[in-house]
This record gives sequence, C-alpha cells and structure tokens, in this order.
Amino acid sequence: MIELFIFLLVTGSIVAWWQLMQGRQKARWAAGQVCGNHELQLLDDTVSLSSITWNRDNSNSRIQINYGFEFAINGAKRRRGVVTIGFPASLSVTLDLEEGRLIENLK
Repeated sequence: MIELFIFLLVTGSIVAWWQLMQGRQKARWAAGQVCGNHELQLLDDTVSLSSITWNRDNSNSRIQINYGFEFAINGAKRRRGVVTIGFPASLSVTLDLEEGRLIENLK
C-alpha cells in the first residue's frame, strides 16, 4: 500500500513539474508577443515562476500561476512584467510602464 502512495506522489510531482514547464514556455511566448506589439525588448531568460495562487471570484474558483519577467524600454531601462495563467483558460500580461500599468488579455 505504501508503494502505491509513493508511486502516486512521484507521478503527481512529475506531472506538476511538466505542467509548470509548459506554462513557462507559454508565458515566454505571451510576454514576447506583448513586448513585440509595444516595441519593447523582452530580456532573455528572465521568465520565471513567481507564485501559484488559488483565486475565487463570482463563484468561480481557479488556480492562477504568475510568471515574472523583465523587459527593456529603448534597451536602457529595465522594467518588470507579469504573465498570469489562469486555469482552466485565461492568459493576461501586465507591464509596469512609467505611465502606469498596461494589462493585456490574450487567448
């Protein structure tokens, strides 16, 4: 019985790790799209897992995974951004610009 529990625990961990890595690739793509649309430079290899949260709104419960990244304005100033992936299906990118926050929802 304990072997089954250990097997399920290891299998669940591998599946969770795989899903997070797939989410990181999706976050990198989304950040690149938004930065490209606004003529900003996404800094390479800055997309990383920031947090995993449980969000409840309007009787809907879902898991939200946030990936942080950095981008540059005119290649000089570094700024922060966040890609939020909500399961089952939502994707948004938030950029912290000098003028304020820019939030784009992608599909």
